[in-house]
Amino acid sequence: MPSPITRHNFTVPCPLRMLARGLARGGLRSVVSALVGLAAFAPASLADRTAEVSIMDDQLLIGSSQARVDRQMSTFRGLGVDRLRVSAFWNQIAPANMSRNKPVGFDGANMRDPRYNWLFLDRVISSAARHGLRVMVSITTPAPIWATGRTRRPNPLWKPSANEFGAFAEAVVRRYAPFVDHWGISNEPNQGGWLQPQSDRTGLVAPHLYRALVHAAYPRIKRHDPTSVALVGELASSGRQGRGARTPIRPLIFLREMSCRNARYQPMRRGRCRNFKPVPIDALGHHPYQFFLPPSRPSISPHDAAIGDSRRLTGVLDRLVRLRALAPGRSPRLSLFYTEFGYQTNPPDPFAGVSLGTQSRYLQQAAYVAWRSPRVRSLNQFRLTDGALDGSGVNRFREFQSGLIFRRGRHKPAYRIFPHPFVVSGSRFWGHVRRGQRHTVRVQYRRGPSGRFATIAQVVTSARGYFSFRLPGRQPGYYRYVYTDGPSGTSGTVRVSR
Repeated sequence: MPSPITRHNFTVPCPLRMLARGLARGGLRSVVSALVGLAAFAPASLADRTAEVSIMDDQLLIGSSQARVDRQMSTFRGLGVDRLRVSAFWNQIAPANMSRNKPVGFDGANMRDPRYNWLFLDRVISSAARHGLRVMVSITTPAPIWATGRTRRPNPLWKPSANEFGAFAEAVVRRYAPFVDHWGISNEPNQGGWLQPQSDRTGLVAPHLYRALVHAAYPRIKRHDPTSVALVGELASSGRQGRGARTPIRPLIFLREMSCRNARYQPMRRGRCRNFKPVPIDALGHHPYQFFLPPSRPSISPHDAAIGDSRRLTGVLDRLVRLRALAPGRSPRLSLFYTEFGYQTNPPDPFAGVSLGTQSRYLQQAAYVAWRSPRVRSLNQFRLTDGALDGSGVNRFREFQSGLIFRRGRHKPAYRIFPHPFVVSGSRFWGHVRRGQRHTVRVQYRRGPSGRFATIAQVVTSARGYFSFRLPGRQPGYYRYVYTDGPSGTSGTVRVSR
């Protein structure tokens, strides 16, 4: 007999010899027996992470009937979603949004002013609360024209008033604080589609406009909801070189400029940085899209920050905190909340989509990448449904086609695997039962593309549904996991070629 090895209170035969013996005998049964021995040799590692699963689909929810909103909330719960992110669009809620003149007597901080239109947001937030979903509200531009800088043509993104934005933020928080514990301060301010100008002949502008919005909104959020998390940033993952009102700024440059630090992280004290005050922040909201590429692929530009760049991103944050350019309201080790993420598919988008199978695979890999980053506290799916198709050519796909469901209701492959992602990376087996709490999971194997699966390991997930273990010497073939306690489910099948 092989010499015994004792580990983790198990006494098992030497696993490598056991595997060799199984292979020598041949046949699936022998290989499975060897793998079972290896699984026992490497019990599950169950660090209980606190990462949430969130979802966002404003186009589906805002403006819909209460019955339709309620149906979508039930769908979210069935998919294992923990939190809903929804936008409080300033110009959709404030009165006289196309007027250059502020309504007479209107106090933006007064949530009870009858000129505010809260109807659609009330429907969404109350439904989320009834269905047991936590809620994040993004308080964001576009602005009513009367709260923007003067331009020849009305522009709801142009130099929004910080004072008026702070007042609107106060009204939103006072109305929804009983139901909301996360607040996002604006949306993608490093993109010209949300804030203008991004830059002009004198330099970068948007980071300084955004800093003013944060200084105006953050203290009001904390005054009326002191235990909540105020997310600063909400940045897009990439930008471009060049200057212009709409030319997007790379996120790490945006953070540094917002903090009034130059490329060497030395303080800037002139111009827009005169009288600089540290930027208050509880955590960073971020949209780490990695278009077309696997989620583990680092960004080409050192100033971008996709989902595989979490160390790069936290490195910049930590440096700005040490320099006291950012003022954390909680821990100095700022957490990351990935509040928007997804992959567009072809079909329907032939210009910016990956295949349906690739979307399914990449979303699972992204969940694993986020789990491996201990400071990532949330990963969002944008959206449930594909966007509308209007116009022709590239313009026909202006809305994101990153849903789990086609716009006419047919489910994509990613819909089926969303409640239970599964990744085999080297010798590590990782999965997440998103339907909550602890589950007993059976990991199964078969050698070929057809035939019966056999159980090779059984593990109990963490309290949040995660499991992870290593299987040295794992064999080529097909793997999946199943669970039957509580709501049952089966992960997608992962093919391992070597």
